[in-house]
Amino acid sequence: MAPSTDNNKSPKCQQHFNHAKLMVGSSHISSSPKARNLGVVFDSGLTFHDHISKIVSVGFYHLRCIASIKKYLPHALVHAFVTSRIDFCNSIPYGLPSIEITRLQKLQNQAARVLTNSTRRDHITPILRELHWLPVHQRIRYKMLTLAYRAVHNTIPAYLALPSRSNIRHTRSSTAPTLERRNAKKRSAGDRTFSVAAPCLWNALPVAVRVIHDLHKFQQSIKSVLFREAFGL
Repeated sequence: MAPSTDNNKSPKCQQHFNHAKLMVGSSHISSSPKARNLGVVFDSGLTFHDHISKIVSVGFYHLRCIASIKKYLPHALVHAFVTSRIDFCNSIPYGLPSIEITRLQKLQNQAARVLTNSTRRDHITPILRELHWLPVHQRIRYKMLTLAYRAVHNTIPAYLALPSRSNIRHTRSSTAPTLERRNAKKRSAGDRTFSVAAPCLWNALPVAVRVIHDLHKFQQSIKSVLFREAFGL
């Protein structure tokens, strides 16, 4: 979940990593610059550029196909072949440079235009608001907050567990669960890790949202919060 990237690696260190070899018996096994795991393409620098490129390439291909038959269940087709790909493991892009998130946003924008028969000249914000779609940046935060909720309520694997922080003062906000914020060793890389990012996002939620004990109601509430934030409502 949102693995960290080490952007501070020296070129010499990165080059050594890319040319690392493993000896198994009498065979030499060279390292690969990228590998696929559970449908996600991991590269040696954990930039996920290749992973996003794959999502965008396949997504635009399917949109071109859907555009020719869009009178037949367009919403179902777009969700099955495009938006589901954007949302798959989408906590991983958290904290990536905006240029990478923008590539995913362009794919979502085109999907919205296909559904609404809009052109590239039409402003995309009203279209997304009409469809009630969260932009990609907010969709990523939605996934992170859902995982944080599960961590607070102990319904997440142990390796993703997050320590809570006890409130000594008895105030209205003290009744809301608060997660302990950890300091990242490296700001550019560590801020992306789940143990650092999730508490920051969770603690920034309104108290009324953090005290909700039903997952479905919590997801509805954070979607409303993120929707107002995205469209300035």
